Amino acid sequence: MRLARWVPLIVLLVTLSAMSAAAQDYSFAVPQMLLGVTPNPDASVTLEYEIEFYCNPGAHPIDVVDMGLPHKDYDISNMSASLNGQPLSGITRSTYISVGVEVPLIPAIAPGESGTLRFQATMPDMVYQDTTNAELGSLRITPTWWGSQYVTGTTRLGIVVYLPDSVDLDEVVYQLDRPFDQKLQLEGQKAVAWIFPDTRADGEHMVGVSFPRAWMERVVTQTAWDLAWKWWVESPSVRLVVGLLMLIAFSVWYFRVTGGTGTCLFIPLIIVVPILWSASPGLHLLGIPIIALLWLFTGRIMAARKRSYLPPIESLPGGEIKRGLTAPEAAVLLERPLGEVLTLVIFGLMKKSLVRTIKDDPLTVEVAEEYRTTRGERRKVASKLGTVIRGYEQPFLDALMEQPGTPIPDLNLSKQMKSLVEEVVERLSGYDVERTKEYYESIVYKAWKEARMIGDVEKRDEYVDNNITWLMLDPGYPRHFHTWRSSGYNYAPRWAGPSVQAPSAPSAPSPGGRTSFGDVAASFAGWSENVTGRLASTMDPVSVGLAKGGVMDLSGMDKVGMDFLDSMAKSSGGSGGGGGGGCACACAGCACACACAGGGR
Repeated sequence: MRLARWVPLIVLLVTLSAMSAAAQDYSFAVPQMLLGVTPNPDASVTLEYEIEFYCNPGAHPIDVVDMGLPHKDYDISNMSASLNGQPLSGITRSTYISVGVEVPLIPAIAPGESGTLRFQATMPDMVYQDTTNAELGSLRITPTWWGSQYVTGTTRLGIVVYLPDSVDLDEVVYQLDRPFDQKLQLEGQKAVAWIFPDTRADGEHMVGVSFPRAWMERVVTQTAWDLAWKWWVESPSVRLVVGLLMLIAFSVWYFRVTGGTGTCLFIPLIIVVPILWSASPGLHLLGIPIIALLWLFTGRIMAARKRSYLPPIESLPGGEIKRGLTAPEAAVLLERPLGEVLTLVIFGLMKKSLVRTIKDDPLTVEVAEEYRTTRGERRKVASKLGTVIRGYEQPFLDALMEQPGTPIPDLNLSKQMKSLVEEVVERLSGYDVERTKEYYESIVYKAWKEARMIGDVEKRDEYVDNNITWLMLDPGYPRHFHTWRSSGYNYAPRWAGPSVQAPSAPSAPSPGGRTSFGDVAASFAGWSENVTGRLASTMDPVSVGLAKGGVMDLSGMDKVGMDFLDSMAKSSGGSGGGGGGGCACACAGCACACACAGGGR
């Protein structure tokens, strides 16, 4: 019975003892550390450390020390170590830091005691060609360091670079905005030194020196690409910013190409790709031109898709030619840009006085008072006035009546344009489309041929007025009008706004015989180009609804993904069983990573 009463206390003491042992960890101070660096003629350097360790009371004995090294190309056979003058063995690659070795201390430095570790290693390819002076060699180095969770107190740190006696110390220069604290003339040697009297041994202390290289057999040379690559690899913050910008660019490109579909594929991509970039700076850098090429090529594909908007037509090769199309309808058949098609529609309404110009720039029109009525009444009024209103023109007149005073570029005429295109496709069904295209192209060619042959100004004005929409179907019509203008003929349509009502008489040439920007803007060609340009930004096959926004449609993949998740949810909800919640995902973080040298125990 008495023993039973003591069992809980015994268990508690054992538990506390176990917890105390588990809590014991490495904890030490580094009162002094000296790193001596000796460059060798073959571009290697010899590193000589002298480090005093003090194991804090109650801490784990210091039985192993991790020594960070400048790079991975080292040979353990070129390393040696001693503790308090006694040689050590068993140096191996560190299991705690990515670039370095671990040195077993036998016997270990016990809590409350000190010990001095001497460590020597030869590191190849450490002296580089100085990029600012071909006569100099360049060396950068930092002593090793240890994790801040292990190191306590401050350290008196010294870094000394030993040079041959033949080197002129006046020609030795520092780098990284860290001047030398001393220049030393030693017996048979010269040296430069940096002193950190009260620092912490838990971070890097990078220093750099350039010195005459005449005594060396070789140095490591670097091209501009090598330097850029080194900067890229050693600049994680830069890679982070660039990576974020790349993810934004990729995301915009992805949903632009897929038309907003493919979310089920996008989510794993946006997770996996950054992981690959972080694991490989090379893949990260390669991603920049890849994303640029994706934007370039898909941009061209989408631009081509925007130029092509005609739905499939049931063409009959060898069949008849579809005659009787108006200029805007022929423009649709020839797949002229939708901004040009809309310009032809509006100019047609202006030419037939169905609308009146309120403002030239931006072009603003209003339905003529006599036509502000129903579609049926409009046709009756037009018939009395000797005018014909086409079926496709009625929706445009309705839209202009609904928003009076609104500039044409600000009107949403997508529905009307889509209806016009679909009507043309319906009318062409059963005809030979290719022959029909050739027929209307020949009409445009003949119209320009006849216009050029008319020498009388008034007759030419009348002809151009009557055929202006057909003349504008020629993609090069502005050039023709500019040529006429430079020769003295300036077409001024009577149905257009006052800004293009310039006289038909020859005008004085601009200085140097060239057409000025003002001349072009004031001409009919300049004005009509301006109108078309404004409409082009609002009229494209995607916004009108005649083409899909993306190159790929991944909505099917989204549906499969959602169906899969839905079935998983149903099966999970329908399964029976006792209590307890599910297990979510676990995320493991990486401990510390050391660059150049340092870290570890």
